[in-house]
Amino acid sequence: MFSLEKFYSILSDNLLAPSDINEYCYFYPFGSINFENFMYVDKFPSPSKINNKINNRILFFDQEPLLESTVSNWYFDTSCVVPYFLNSMKKTKILANSDISTTTINFCKEYGFYNWYYFFHGFAALDWYRDYQYLTPKFENQFSKVFISLNHLMTKNRSYRLSLVANYIEKNIASKGVISLPLFDQYNDIKGEIFDPNSLLSLGAKKLIAKHLIKLDRPFVADCNSVNGTFSSKLDLSLEQSALWSVVSETIFYQDKLHLTEKIFKPIVACRPFILVAAVGNLAYLKSYGFKTFDRWIDESYDLEPNCDLRIKKITDELARLCQMSFEELRVMEREMQEVLEYNFYHFYGKFKQIIVNELVDNFHNCLYRANNGRWGDDLLPIGNVDYEQVKERLVK
Repeated sequence: MFSLEKFYSILSDNLLAPSDINEYCYFYPFGSINFENFMYVDKFPSPSKINNKINNRILFFDQEPLLESTVSNWYFDTSCVVPYFLNSMKKTKILANSDISTTTINFCKEYGFYNWYYFFHGFAALDWYRDYQYLTPKFENQFSKVFISLNHLMTKNRSYRLSLVANYIEKNIASKGVISLPLFDQYNDIKGEIFDPNSLLSLGAKKLIAKHLIKLDRPFVADCNSVNGTFSSKLDLSLEQSALWSVVSETIFYQDKLHLTEKIFKPIVACRPFILVAAVGNLAYLKSYGFKTFDRWIDESYDLEPNCDLRIKKITDELARLCQMSFEELRVMEREMQEVLEYNFYHFYGKFKQIIVNELVDNFHNCLYRANNGRWGDDLLPIGNVDYEQVKERLVK
């Protein structure tokens, strides 16, 4: 599998340039969210068209989910290259993205983009965690805690993590987990979040947070004096395996989106069962890529709960039940899960790669077909210039 560092160059060489798509922009370095970190690339077309340049463009917004607030900020920030893309009347504009939502669909309609979806963080995880496939997987581990729950950013769109940890304390299960949660730094301010009138937290969640977290004089730490989780791409295998269940705090929780990051693949690589704290339907979304979950051992109906507070309650109720079990009972549970843990591990390093490569290439191909609908002559994108099956074979190696 190719590296994330060369991701956009590889897409350009294999798909964009042969299709006469010459301009694109993306965030660099990876994980940046500031507008000034957008990299703009303008490549010349083939020599035969050097005097008649076709300015077809792709906006890569695939590292983060697309939010309505982000779009409104883009539009009015004249220092950013994105308004140049938004207001362009060029022949073809494509939005490359990694979330399935009405926000993305509406954005494309409003600004005249064609929608190119693929699982960006699947590629990221395969790159970041590629070395672990060469280690002997441990499907049974000497865990000392019932669950692990790592949380770094916990304000604004991620404020649900405050409610999650407050529920751990309310249910008296925090001591049974390996938990990280910062309290006060430049990115996290509990009091500020509680009193923010635009906070996504409900009044009930704010009260629970005030009851349990405001009085804390030190953060929850997983393994050191600083809160673990600063770099979400890092995978500490021994830390992940120090507990049986992994509680995955995803980026998207409140919004109606199907969007997952590399975080969900950490327990899969670590051969651990997981509970997914995310937006409605994202557990089913993960299963659509061929992974198995753990409804034989826990109630996974939380994935269908539209009320955010009830979704967290369902999750923490299940954790509380697990925390009532003896370690011998938990080890029996772990042995029962061996087939699922093994399947997920080998699926991640096997067929999953082919699935997301096929999806990326097929969706790009379909995107060009949609763009060509109703066009003729020189306005047509040269779909026939790419051998799509050959590209799939090349990218999956």
